[in-house]
Amino acid sequence: MSKHKNKNRSKLSEQGIPELVVENKLSAENAPLPQYFPQLPDVPADKPSEPSAVENISKSAAHSHLPTVSIILPMYNSQRYIKSCLMSVINQTFRDFELICVDDCSTDDTVKIVSELAKNDKRVKIVKHAKNSGGASEPRNTGIRMSRGKYIAFLDSDDMYTKTALEELVGVAEKWRADVVHTEKVYFPENQTIDVTPETKFTTFSKEKGGFCKEPMLETNDLAKRVQMFYKGRFFGWVHNKLYRRDFIMEKNLHFDKLLTSEDIIFYFKVLCTAPRIVRVPNTIYIYRHNPDSITRKKVSIEASLHALTHLMIEGSKVLDDFMNGFEFFKKNTNYRQLPIDYIVQQHLIWTQRFFDKYSTAQLNGLVRKEMQPYCGDFTPFFAYIYSAIHTYRRKIINYNKEFKELKAKVGGEKVEK
Repeated sequence: MSKHKNKNRSKLSEQGIPELVVENKLSAENAPLPQYFPQLPDVPADKPSEPSAVENISKSAAHSHLPTVSIILPMYNSQRYIKSCLMSVINQTFRDFELICVDDCSTDDTVKIVSELAKNDKRVKIVKHAKNSGGASEPRNTGIRMSRGKYIAFLDSDDMYTKTALEELVGVAEKWRADVVHTEKVYFPENQTIDVTPETKFTTFSKEKGGFCKEPMLETNDLAKRVQMFYKGRFFGWVHNKLYRRDFIMEKNLHFDKLLTSEDIIFYFKVLCTAPRIVRVPNTIYIYRHNPDSITRKKVSIEASLHALTHLMIEGSKVLDDFMNGFEFFKKNTNYRQLPIDYIVQQHLIWTQRFFDKYSTAQLNGLVRKEMQPYCGDFTPFFAYIYSAIHTYRRKIINYNKEFKELKAKVGGEKVEK
């Protein structure tokens, strides 16, 4: 889930800093319309192409004044993290990129810090929304619209890349003619440290299930199998530890929906349903830092948590259902149509379980009914289902917390080139 903070903010006016002001709402003229194809196109044989030197594509892009990679970075009040985040991009071994920093009306020194770095590196671009959007979706959409690279990557402002991240991803994308390069793991700083230094030790962390690959592999283009893999956790919907071919994103009109949570998971489900060539790799290239102020970690009330859950179940389900309505496959196979909706509801039920043990059953049932009633009235069977689901996933979050504590307790860790 996105770590972008999710609340209304005021605009920061920086005097003397040249910047492009971009309205945060997509206009009717340039909005990506939901024109989805009913089935996946045929893909070439399950083999990579002849290796293409990364240097060659860099020279070609430089000649045409277009970068190879557009890195899209949403920002909001990230002054503690943003410099190290940007330096992890600026110091990449692969040099041919543009970094599009989309500020969502920060009220701290985030823009000032980025502006200072941008003075000495023309690859760094600053875009400011005229109005706060309340999440990461619209900044990412702005970045997609402005991107010029052959490939697109997403980076969160409180995270970092390893030094060879882009070189590794572009190399695979070129060799395999990939629409998406899918990595399975991220690096997780030990002791949840925020300030990464050369002495920081790391462990690898993943939310994907089903084992890990040992070498690059082309995933199936069978839509039924991909949906099953998504539901079973084989494809986890982080968008930031992957690389996307820009033409694919634009041709399929893919964009992030404005939701309170899980917009990245829904985006990646759309990718799975439309990308001809997804290449899974064993590379770990992304450093996921612990940000206590992120939307997935900050302290919120049970009421706010249930509101987000309700929004996800109602609005998120509508988004998914509208998307799947464009596929003949989902029209004919309603059992598959239900799986992604069930999955995202499960994910959020697990996430919100941290609060539920603080309330009695009667108190919790009352809160659920109060939040849901505007949508479904007094439909008793629906409330019975929700109550049952909450009880079921209470058990799951206990197991998840146990696994997380075991991960933290590991001694040592993998060395990461920063």
